[in-house]
Amino acid sequence: MSLVHCRDKAWGQHALTRIGSIFVATTAVGISVPGNWWMFCVAAMSIGWGLEGTFYRWLSDKIDHPERLDPNELPRIKQLTIRAIVVLVALYATPFLALAFAPHPGPSLGLIFACGSLLVICGQHVLDRKMVYWTLPIITVAVILCAVRLADGWVGYLLGFLAFLLCVNTVVLTGASVKSSEDLIEAQGQALRLADELDERVVQRTKELEEAVQVAEEANRAKSRFLATMSHELRTPLNAVIGYAEMVGEDVRSGDLGSTKADLEKIRNAARHLLGLINEVLDISKMEANEQVCRPTHFDVRLVAQEALDAIIPLAAASQTQCALEIAETLEPFAFNDEGKLRQCLLNLLSNAAKFTSNGTIKLTCRTSGPKREYIAFEVSDSGVGIAEEDLPRIFLPFFQSDTSLTRSVEGTGLGLAISHKLSHLMGGDLLVTSRVGIGSTFILTIARQFPEPGETAASPPAVPVVD
Repeated sequence: MSLVHCRDKAWGQHALTRIGSIFVATTAVGISVPGNWWMFCVAAMSIGWGLEGTFYRWLSDKIDHPERLDPNELPRIKQLTIRAIVVLVALYATPFLALAFAPHPGPSLGLIFACGSLLVICGQHVLDRKMVYWTLPIITVAVILCAVRLADGWVGYLLGFLAFLLCVNTVVLTGASVKSSEDLIEAQGQALRLADELDERVVQRTKELEEAVQVAEEANRAKSRFLATMSHELRTPLNAVIGYAEMVGEDVRSGDLGSTKADLEKIRNAARHLLGLINEVLDISKMEANEQVCRPTHFDVRLVAQEALDAIIPLAAASQTQCALEIAETLEPFAFNDEGKLRQCLLNLLSNAAKFTSNGTIKLTCRTSGPKREYIAFEVSDSGVGIAEEDLPRIFLPFFQSDTSLTRSVEGTGLGLAISHKLSHLMGGDLLVTSRVGIGSTFILTIARQFPEPGETAASPPAVPVVD
C-alpha cells in the first residue's frame, strides 16, 4: 500500500509540478545568468528525467502485477525506491547548489528554486520517516549557500541562518506530512480489509439464506406430502372400524351373531393400527420439542432382540421371507438402557425390512461394539428392494419417504426411521445405513451398553461400529 501511494504521489500527481519547476528553473538560468550555467542545469535535468522514467516503469511493473510479486521481495523494492528518490533529489538539486557560485542573479534563482524543492519534498516522504534526513542535506546546503551569497558581511550570515531555520521547519512539516500519510494509508488499508470482510460476509450470509430457503421449501414439501399420506393412512383403518362396526350393529339387530366375533377382531386390529399411526406422530412431535427422555433399566439384550424378531415373523411369512437371529458369543447379555425405546427401534427397522422384502431373507445380528466394548450393535440386514443412493442422505429426515405416491404398495407414515434415528442418539448411540438398489439394505443401530447415570458424561459413539 505504501509503495502504491508513493508511486501515485511522487511519480503521479506531483510529477508534472516537479518537472515543470525544473524546466522553468533551467530556462530562467539560461535567460538571466551570464555564461554557460544553463548547460549544467540542462544536463542534470536530462539525466534525472531519464533515470526517473526508467525507475517509474520498473516500479509500476512490479506493483501493478501482484500475482507475479513475491511478498518477500517487498522490503527490497521499498529500499530501492527510497534510494532512487534520494539520488533523483540530489541530481535535481545539484544545479541549485552550483548557482550559489554563479554571477548575479544566480544565487537568487538558486535560493528560490531550492526553497521550492523543500516544499515538494514535504509531500513525497511516504515510505519512511527518516527519508527527510537522506534527501534534504544537499538542498539544505544549496539554500544556505545561496542565501549567504545574496549579501556581504553579517547580513549574508544572517540570511544563511534564516535559510537554516527554513530547512528545520521543513523537517518538522515533513514529519507531520509523514504522520498524515501513514494515517491515510492505514485508514485505506483498514477500509479495504473491512470491505473484503463485508463482501465475504455478504456472500456467506447469502449462501446460508439460500440453503435455509431450500431447507424450508423441502420441509414444506415434506409436510405437505406427509399430510397427504396421513390422510390416506388414517382413513383406511377408520373406514374399517366404521364399516365393521356397522356390520356388527346390523348383526345385533338381526340376531345373527355368527360373524360378530370375527368382525370385532377386525375392528380391534384396525384400531390398533390407527393407534400405532397416532403414536408415531406423537413420538416425533415429542422429539422435535425435546420432551423425550431416556429411562434406563437392566434388561436382557438377547430377549429383546428375540421378541422383536418374533413380532415381525408373521409379516415376513406373508411375503415368503425367512428371518434369522445371530448373537455373537462375546456379547454381554445384560445392558442398562431404555428397553422400551430399544424395542421400538428394532421393531421399526425389522418392520421396514419385512415390508420391502419379498421371497428373501432378514437377519438380525447382535454384537458388542467399540474399542472398550462400551456399545451394543444391532445389525438388521435384508435382501429387499434397497434404497436409491440419492435418498440415503435424507432417509432419516422426518416426513421423508422414498415413494410418495398415494397408491404405493407399502403402507406407513414414513416416520419410523426418523424416530429410530433420534431414539438411537437418545440412548447414547447412532443409526447408520448402507444400501444398494435391488440388493438390499443394512441398518446398524448402536446403543450405550451402560447408560450414564445423572451427572456422568456419555462417551461419543464410534462413526462406524467396530466389530469384536
